[in-house]
Amino acid sequence: MIRENKTKVKLRRGDTVFGLISLSADPLLAEWCGLVGFDFYMLDAEHGAVTVAHAENIARACESVNITPLIRLGQFDPKLILKYLDVGMLGVMQPGLKNAAEVQTLVDAVRYPPRGTRGLGPSRANDFFIGQMSQAEYVSFANAQMIVLPQFEEPEMFAELNAIVQIEGVDGICIGPRDLALAMGFPDGANHPEVQHLIAEAIAIARGAKLAVGIPASTGELAKKQIQLGANFILVSTHSLMQQGAIDFLNG
Repeated sequence: MIRENKTKVKLRRGDTVFGLISLSADPLLAEWCGLVGFDFYMLDAEHGAVTVAHAENIARACESVNITPLIRLGQFDPKLILKYLDVGMLGVMQPGLKNAAEVQTLVDAVRYPPRGTRGLGPSRANDFFIGQMSQAEYVSFANAQMIVLPQFEEPEMFAELNAIVQIEGVDGICIGPRDLALAMGFPDGANHPEVQHLIAEAIAIARGAKLAVGIPASTGELAKKQIQLGANFILVSTHSLMQQGAIDFLNG
């Protein structure tokens, strides 16, 4: 049975949350993240060679240490989303969306009727209908636990932001600065003033609508900067964490 979404509880309370976004399907890494104090583990199925079967074991590991299992998908496919949620993922970060209509489709795919269109069948998420919850109780509980995070990596999505933040069921946005900079014609990175200006505008709009704002941070110092700008859903990648740890260790 899926657990209460600790990350969502903290966001609603006004806290900032921190998590690892990882290409690794090793459940030991997910357990480690919970033990050291991260709030969520996001399995990256966009860039990583991971499967639904991998996600199932990641979900088990996350549940054992009370950390939220999330998935970033590559392709936008409601049927694939269904599979990841059925094995225990508690939310979706979805890149590649183009407009508010596609975001609405994402929201619908993540939640059961009447709030969405997610199909219902026996799965580990609902204890195969042999647990303590009734079907109606499970549907209501599961809908309340899900996190929906459209990812913003193209200027066209930013142009739709005012409409997107009004969609019921969107819990926040995640900004991808590197791909955004490339899409805007700045291959040297996200520090270009035009990119930073667009990011700052997006943060202000989303937080003004009481939504979470996710953004990556490769170091603790950068995380503090992003939080000062208004972000409250901070992601660090496995390789960034390992690289910084290796540098600190080797430099004594």
